[in-house]
Amino acid sequence: MGVKREYDAEGRPVLKAVKKGVKDFNFGQTLGEGSYSTVLAAQDRQTHKDYAIKVLDKRHIIKEKKVKYVNIEKDTLNRLTDHPGVVRLYYTFQDERSLYFVLDLCSGGELLGVLKRMTTFDEECTRFYGAQILDTIEYMHSRGVIHRDLKPENVLLDENMHIKITDFGTAKLLPEKKDAEGHLIFEPDSTATENRASSFVGTAEYVSPELLTDKNACKASDLWAFGCIIYQLLAGRPPFKAGNEYQTFQKIVALDYEFPRGFPEVARDLVERLLVLDPQRRLSLEHAKNHRFFEGIKWGKGLWAQKAPRLKAYVPPPNPPIKLNGSNSPDGYPPEITPAHSAHATILPPNNSSRLPRVITELPPPSQLDIEWSPVLTRNNERILKLGNLSVLVSPNPHSPHGNDGGGKLARLFGASNTKKRQRLVMVTSSARIIIAAAGGEEKKSKYEISLLSPSTEFSSATDAKGVTQWIVNTVSPVICFPSGSGV
Repeated sequence: MGVKREYDAEGRPVLKAVKKGVKDFNFGQTLGEGSYSTVLAAQDRQTHKDYAIKVLDKRHIIKEKKVKYVNIEKDTLNRLTDHPGVVRLYYTFQDERSLYFVLDLCSGGELLGVLKRMTTFDEECTRFYGAQILDTIEYMHSRGVIHRDLKPENVLLDENMHIKITDFGTAKLLPEKKDAEGHLIFEPDSTATENRASSFVGTAEYVSPELLTDKNACKASDLWAFGCIIYQLLAGRPPFKAGNEYQTFQKIVALDYEFPRGFPEVARDLVERLLVLDPQRRLSLEHAKNHRFFEGIKWGKGLWAQKAPRLKAYVPPPNPPIKLNGSNSPDGYPPEITPAHSAHATILPPNNSSRLPRVITELPPPSQLDIEWSPVLTRNNERILKLGNLSVLVSPNPHSPHGNDGGGKLARLFGASNTKKRQRLVMVTSSARIIIAAAGGEEKKSKYEISLLSPSTEFSSATDAKGVTQWIVNTVSPVICFPSGSGV
């Protein structure tokens, strides 16, 4: 039943109750499906206003003992009627087979769907949507409602790309009472022990640790889920994710999660203060609103009048220069390599000289760097021994059959037949390979590879008049130099 504003014979405004039923709506496409409900687009035949109608199958609800959750959702939505961040319930009615909830139509879809298309959100988008979610949580808590299943799937976007929180079937309603002046208030969260959940509610990746250990959710449980959402918007995945629910729960109670490279420091501080095992020590809602991450946000009605920012994916800042590991030099410069057959480091060894290759007999377990570069480390048990950004110089080898064209394939790589200088990421592996990739290491692809064990490859180190040490690799085609004085 809804309310309609009309005027009587004397021109005075009056409110009339309006009843709605199935025949008052034209049903359209399916917007979504749940375990015991289907959401359809619909239009009011009289007003032509668009809605989303949630259709719940009565027999399935009774069979699966979901009547309690249907009533909780209806009672919760009837309590949350005065905020733009909550999906509004306009009418409820039923027929012999189904129950119907007439709700706001959110044409922007789920926040999760948008996030999957974007992969991540940048800091501006995360700040805006995080602020709207937090403002809505504050309203829900002020009305004695704990959502208990906050996640990106339950955050919808309207035609203005503003958020609306939905799916209150597992919400916790704090008892109502009236104060001495007759105003409606709600029992404090700590005294509502009679509403404890005897079974798990929520979604594995976002469930709070107190719900797993004490079987009791509180207002701070929504803030734990909020911290997971902030993390996911910037990282593209939830912080606690494993092969199954049990392993996910183990990660949650052990606070076992890591930030991806480049995660913004201010956002990291916010997430770390929200993902705290003890709900009493978790960042409070008021402190979360005043956190540096939300600096510049206008809370209240101004937040909902603000235009949503343009969606952009988060791009981590570039890697700092990578120093060669294992070097004795304080600046990480490549060490001098003096082959046994060379009398002086500045003289290239002759082509017919014999060399004893260095053999790596003991290898450490793969590091995170080895795992990240696994598409390039194609040899058996190959490991990265040295890694660094270097200035790579390529010169035609006068003794090469390709001396006139600057070195065939490698010359084409660097773009011409003359000497070329490029910033590249250079790694030496345990399989005696030099792998050259794009500087910075963002793209895990090899641009060129050199086998140091190849009969046609020779290497040495050289020091010029300025004292700059270089690695020099002489292949069949060009000569390649890695100057160590290039700011590694």
